[in-house]
Amino acid sequence: MMESKFMRIVCSVLFCTFAFCYLFFFQADVMTVTQHLASGGQTFYSPLPGAVLITFTLKLLQTGVSSLAKLSKRGFALTYFPSFLFLTILSDIRPSAEGVTFGAWLWTAPLLLVAYVLVVAAVRRYEPYEPELRSCGPLSQLTWNSLLMFLVFILFTGVFSNTDRWFHQRARVEALIDRKDYSGALDVVRTMHRADSVISMLTVYAVARRGHLADSLFYYPLVGGAHILRPGKVHSWLLPDSILFKVTRNSANYQLTGFLLDRNLHDFVRYLPQYYPVDSLRPTYYREACQIFALRQKGLKLKTPYRSGSYAAYYYAR
Repeated sequence: MMESKFMRIVCSVLFCTFAFCYLFFFQADVMTVTQHLASGGQTFYSPLPGAVLITFTLKLLQTGVSSLAKLSKRGFALTYFPSFLFLTILSDIRPSAEGVTFGAWLWTAPLLLVAYVLVVAAVRRYEPYEPELRSCGPLSQLTWNSLLMFLVFILFTGVFSNTDRWFHQRARVEALIDRKDYSGALDVVRTMHRADSVISMLTVYAVARRGHLADSLFYYPLVGGAHILRPGKVHSWLLPDSILFKVTRNSANYQLTGFLLDRNLHDFVRYLPQYYPVDSLRPTYYREACQIFALRQKGLKLKTPYRSGSYAAYYYAR
């Protein structure tokens, strides 16, 4: 029947389009983190091939379910539910101390599949007694029923997958730094509504790699003091600790920045002449820190307001 063929084509195109766009445009960075952690760092995820491969696999799953369920009328769209379910589970895998975790899906997914089998069995029994369609053509009742069912499945994926904005932003920062796009990573950091120790560590690293550690670091949200300079109690998902230690271990600016992050101006001014003996060569933050220290020795402080992104704004924001 023409309506049935058209409905199958619409369902196939809609599912493939949604799955690909969802994976490529929304979950790419999360999938990058997930695969890296799940494989113990042995494999990596490429957004375009990954989205195509997963979409193709889920479509194959639907084809297999359709051949088993043999639903051909109003219930045909139900054959896509397992594919939507696995897409949702795949995009909701989260990092854990052991690598990754499936969370509550370990017990909810089997229950949903059992319920699905029962629903499909009931629909198959009802199909021979379905009333005739009240409309024909491309926009038939059959097509609209399928589209309504797809809307429910899409909402299911949107609600129960990992849509946490902060999690996606952190994954984005990690992925961009892993690709050495430090400027792009810092642009994302600027939009984040909060920062934690890992984000602060990656921010310092990205700023340092761009060569602006001593003049633009404090434009970004930072927490944790000098402890966030290198991996210790916190670790990046994608960037190995060895890389961070190798790049930062012998960096004079990292050592001086650590004093600034701790607001330890006494040690800062003690070590500064070893690296910057001439005042005129000192970067913006270092000159500012020396000025604050000199005023503090006299029992004074810089007058407000403090310029955005200045060290004074960070130092006095206790």
